Amino acid sequence: MKVILQRVLSASVTVDKEMISSIGKGVLAFAAVAPGDTEKEADLMASKVLRMKLWDDDEGGKWKRSVADIEGEVLCCL
Repeated sequence: MKVILQRVLSASVTVDKEMISSIGKGVLAFAAVAPGDTEKEADLMASKVLRMKLWDDDEGGKWKRSVADIEGEVLCCL
């Protein structure tokens, strides 16, 4: 399983002109699932995404806060 992350102010998924899902500030995750990947791998990847430090802190420290820390949202596209 591989995942590409993009920090976003907002993101949405639209199919046939119908919005399927949308988020505000957070992470857009493009996930590639391989044959043989299990629920265990998906759970581990989700945990990593939630803990990954992608935002600066309030004191200007670089890469100090995660999407969970900022109470952001995650949109996953498979």
